[in-house]
Amino acid sequence: MLGHRAEYLTFAWMVWEVTHDALYLGYLGLAQGVPLVVFQLWGGVLADRANRLRLLLGTQILTTAVLLAAFALSVSGAVRVAPLLTLAAMSNTFRAFDEPTRMSLVPQMVGRERLANAIALGSIPWQAGRMIGPSITGVLIAAFGGTVGFGLAAASSAMALVMYRQLRVNADAPAPSAQRLLHQLYEGLHFVAHDFVFAALICLALFNAVFGLSYVTLLPIFSDVYFQTGSAGYGLLNAAHGLGALAGTLLVASLATRLRRRGLVILIGAAGMGLGLMAFSRVPTLGPALPILAAVGFSNTFYLTQVSTQLQQTVPDHLRGRVMSLYALCWNLLPIGGLLGGLMAAAVDARFAVSVGGAMVAGNALLLLASRRLRLL
Repeated sequence: MLGHRAEYLTFAWMVWEVTHDALYLGYLGLAQGVPLVVFQLWGGVLADRANRLRLLLGTQILTTAVLLAAFALSVSGAVRVAPLLTLAAMSNTFRAFDEPTRMSLVPQMVGRERLANAIALGSIPWQAGRMIGPSITGVLIAAFGGTVGFGLAAASSAMALVMYRQLRVNADAPAPSAQRLLHQLYEGLHFVAHDFVFAALICLALFNAVFGLSYVTLLPIFSDVYFQTGSAGYGLLNAAHGLGALAGTLLVASLATRLRRRGLVILIGAAGMGLGLMAFSRVPTLGPALPILAAVGFSNTFYLTQVSTQLQQTVPDHLRGRVMSLYALCWNLLPIGGLLGGLMAAAVDARFAVSVGGAMVAGNALLLLASRRLRLL
């Protein structure tokens, strides 16, 4: 996750450095998002058909190779926007198969009675990576340029590959491989579409990614233009969100078995995140922006961890890869949200784009509060 966060930060900063155009940040979002849209659900189908551990190792090898190519491009000094966008698209193509596979492995590694704690604790590397990765990468980019950022991403990816090879788990998929791919894909989509709770939870994740977390793509503008703090401020803004997210994760891990009315907690957390983004969009300086983003990160992680736990605890085992791939697709649509945010920032400004995104997240959560079935989960 250190490498994952370093990769996203470095791609965004390098594109901004080459173009100084908010629209190209939107194009970066498109390059990162389209492969996820096209391949993520098929990754879930494969996770329900193949040996998940072997699939995980294969995707990690390919991701490492792409990051090494980005590092070599930066070392050569011939950085152009087109190769950057191409490499970003390739990396996310492999990630589309990686994520549902990893998520589907979790219940095979822990008992169902420990699943809530395991999901919360398992998200700590994501949040710690979000907090530590951007701050370290931001400082390194400021001192040495984007080459170091890509080098950190490639080294971290290679180290993850080494650790994955030490896993010993029965990772055979439960679904019979004789079923056709298209039929298995339809079966997963049909299940979610005809279950209101599953559909609503995935809708919350969708709004979070497309409208909420799209602000991440616009952070270079806030740090460089509005706050005038450069790459160091960019790293601090990402780290503030990560610190709040880590706090939310630790709290959920501590209270996982004692939380009641999970649905109400989820909806209040989503509304809080949206309102926090609206507040962040109006702050004039870096100082007040940091605690607000920490609160946004706390709310975001607190409710999304509960969404993931509810899905993992209730989804049938033979559909797990496909349902979790749909969930992963939703919160991996951040790049598509980045495209929308970039377009709005180019048409009006970045503050307007973040404010609209926050309003959409809060409005969706408040609308779903009317559902008694969700409130009583």
